[in-house]
Amino acid sequence: MKLILALGNHPPRYQKTRHNIGFIALNRWALEHSLSFSRSDLFDYIVFRQAVAIKPRTFMNLTEQALKAALLRWKISEILVLHDDIELTPTQLRIRSGGGDGGHNGLKSLFNVMPPDDLKRIRIGIGRSPSLPADKYVLDEFADEELAGYDESLKLVSRFLDTFIRDDFNSMLNDYSKWKKSYSDGKTVGIKSPKEEKDD
Repeated sequence: MKLILALGNHPPRYQKTRHNIGFIALNRWALEHSLSFSRSDLFDYIVFRQAVAIKPRTFMNLTEQALKAALLRWKISEILVLHDDIELTPTQLRIRSGGGDGGHNGLKSLFNVMPPDDLKRIRIGIGRSPSLPADKYVLDEFADEELAGYDESLKLVSRFLDTFIRDDFNSMLNDYSKWKKSYSDGKTVGIKSPKEEKDD
């Protein structure tokens, strides 16, 4: 069973914040498949084909609790994490395995349970604010028009999730590369390289 884990803060007041773009992306994928989340104590989840997708019901810095519970409940072969990244420009996507936490509290929490190299990641850019400190900016809500600008990126995330579920991470990485190569300017949704990113 593959595990897709979206990072975010569960309380409703965080629903449209930049830190929750992982939740937003997973919700979009579920909607495209007409799937609904079931609820457990520590996460909301969907079992779909040979994968389970979860949204922790914890705060970001306690995400490890949800991961531990999922690992106890299912026999997991691969883990893919969806998360926001302030080092990437808004709507930019990068796919990688391993790497540091980049100051992300959700990743820091996960690394208490799993070594970084065991986690595959789809990084979704939210950029930085010229005026707000990072900890305030990530908890700021998207404006409606700003979130609408993520439409193409969220479609791509759904496509990559489907490839991951159907096949595996390497197939998803190949899909990412092939998609990028179909564009000559390398600018679409900010993807700059067809290869797995190794930088933070």
